[in-house]
Amino acid sequence: MKHFLIPVITCFVFIACNNSADEPIAEYDNLNREESYLWQSSMNDSSGKLEMKKIPSNDSLSAQSVINFLNTDNPNVKLELVKTSNDTIFLKIAESTYLTQQMGSSGPELYLAEVVYNLTELAGVKQVSLDFEEGDHATPGTFNRDSFKDE
Repeated sequence: MKHFLIPVITCFVFIACNNSADEPIAEYDNLNREESYLWQSSMNDSSGKLEMKKIPSNDSLSAQSVINFLNTDNPNVKLELVKTSNDTIFLKIAESTYLTQQMGSSGPELYLAEVVYNLTELAGVKQVSLDFEEGDHATPGTFNRDSFKDE
């Protein structure tokens, strides 16, 4: 019986030791990054496609600092942090008329892309849920960077 237990215990120890090495590295990439970035959106004049430009940030990124940056850059659209849960950050725009009715047809797309790219730059955030009153040019929902590919 002793000869049977030794290999079984050895297998358990080996499996337990290897589990800690399988932690995903990608989650730590954002935490160990030396430089932080913000994003600016623009429309390519010749192709008419959305382009995202990475700009260095002197500030360490937090949800509130990114929201402050976005609110300063777009004073007519006021983002409010509701909560963060798992890989999603939840935001509210109490007064969305400017976003949904007065920015034209491409303005909301540029704005939403900028919001999503900047907030998904935060460690652990992969999706942005935006709650606002739907209008002619923008619809609330949950977005990620893939939501703006090929736009």
